[in-house]
Amino acid sequence: MFYKIVVSILRVLVLLIFDLKIHNKENLDKVEGGVIVCGNHLSIIDPVILAVSSKRQVHFMGKKELFNNKILSFIFRKLGAFPVDRSGVSLSAIKNSVNVLKNGGILGIYPEGTRVQKGYNDENAKPGIALIANRAKVKIIPVYIKGKYKFRGKIELFIGEEKDYFENITEKINAQTYTEIGKEILKDIYSLNIGLEGVQ
Repeated sequence: MFYKIVVSILRVLVLLIFDLKIHNKENLDKVEGGVIVCGNHLSIIDPVILAVSSKRQVHFMGKKELFNNKILSFIFRKLGAFPVDRSGVSLSAIKNSVNVLKNGGILGIYPEGTRVQKGYNDENAKPGIALIANRAKVKIIPVYIKGKYKFRGKIELFIGEEKDYFENITEKINAQTYTEIGKEILKDIYSLNIGLEGVQ
């Protein structure tokens, strides 16, 4: 209930402040059960845009520093968010992620780990998302957000098709596998931007 109330308020604010256009919303709406939604990361507002664009609750990872304040920590946790330590492997974040997915929830992740303004670079890909998807046995939906966060600025959210990144893998899965899938996920995210060049 708390989540629905907050997101309803945020949806009104987003529509008042920005000119939001969502492409292929049905790709997210039609999915049932656990799924990971991965996107590029331009601003701290990105999770808000994704949350107000989904008819279901989206659970997010947030850097652990955001949870240092007791009040903010309480609010974030009530909204279904949980902390992740970006300086190393966060076992608790992996466990929380898998739990969300196995309980049929939507997990929102930004695979580059931080805000990126310069566009596609496969060196920014991280293997953690692939690991989580494999452990929870779920598919991934790539999304791409485009635009300027300014008053009445045009913001576009492109939602891709749900994809099983392990469907054609027959060999033993190892760290290299996760790294390569991480790069494939990032490529699929940036390929959603119409007219994007340089994603090979």
